[in-house]
Amino acid sequence: MSEFKVGDTVQATGSVMTGNVGTVVWIDEERQKYLVRITDETQNYFSAAELKLFTA
Repeated sequence: MSEFKVGDTVQATGSVMTGNVGTVVWIDEERQKYLVRITDETQNYFSAAELKLFTA
C-alpha cells in the first residue's frame, strides 16, 4: 500500500462520499484501507481505488 501516505490530500471517487476532499490520517495495512478525515467530525475508510490525489 504505497499509493497514498499520511498527510496526503485526497478526493473520494467511489460510491461513498464521492467528491469530498479530505486528508489521509491513518493507513490500515491489514484491511488495505485508508482512513480519510473529511471534517473535524467526519471520517471514513476508503480503498486506494476509491481515492485520487487532490490538486486545486
